[in-house]
Amino acid sequence: MNNTQKRFLLFVLALPILACLILVSWQNHLIINFLIMVITVVGTNEVANMFRKAGISVPVTALTAASAILPVVTYLIVIGVLPESIIPLYFLLAGLFVLIFPIFTMASVEFKGLIEAAACSLISLFYPGYFLTYIVRFTGFEHATGILIIFMLMVYLNDSNAWFMGVFFGKNSKRGLFAVSPNKSLIGFIGGIFASCAVTIGAWFLFPDIMHGPLWMTVLLGLVAGMTTILGDLIESGIKRSAGVKDSGSIVMGRGGLLDSIDSLLLTGPVFFYYLYLTSL
Repeated sequence: MNNTQKRFLLFVLALPILACLILVSWQNHLIINFLIMVITVVGTNEVANMFRKAGISVPVTALTAASAILPVVTYLIVIGVLPESIIPLYFLLAGLFVLIFPIFTMASVEFKGLIEAAACSLISLFYPGYFLTYIVRFTGFEHATGILIIFMLMVYLNDSNAWFMGVFFGKNSKRGLFAVSPNKSLIGFIGGIFASCAVTIGAWFLFPDIMHGPLWMTVLLGLVAGMTTILGDLIESGIKRSAGVKDSGSIVMGRGGLLDSIDSLLLTGPVFFYYLYLTSL
């Protein structure tokens, strides 16, 4: 089975499973929130290991364990157990952790790399964990099930259409738009943005209880979400190139690491969240 067939099979299998999990809305989508915590932990582990492969001495095990805290805290905020003000406390403690931890664990010869190790440790906790918390926050909205479905379609139809257009119609299209990912074509970029716009516009007509904004704002959402979906993929490509690896891992058939499968979600989550927040005021 070649890589194209693996990707298609994954798409056909994964979307129905994901849809079924989203439809289980018990306890503010507890299953989805648990899944996000697992994805955060695995994604953080992959990011930290990429930094390790780049020669940066980050505490992979400690960062992986600590990354589970933020999605759990965010879920407890959503269900009203914890106040919103606890988030700055988390980042304060995370910052102290990455500064203090090396004092007790680094050998003297490694301290010349303390600054980059601390910076990369913070990135590991922030990316992907913080961005994924916006998906957790979706479950606090009244129509959370519909919101999650729209969001997933907005991202993954973008990703799929960009790949489809690039593979089947991008042979003669301009490439090299981004140095970090020179194989991406202009036709694929346009196809991805078109898919995101189609989803948001369709949702505006079909789900007026969710998409409260005027049509122009919904079209703008589609354009911005289309670009951030692609940028999310490019950011991860930059990290991989810096680390000298092809994939973030090998856990997902035809895709590589788990981070390779969820990178497109990361920047678009905040964009959709603030659209929903601002249009619901």
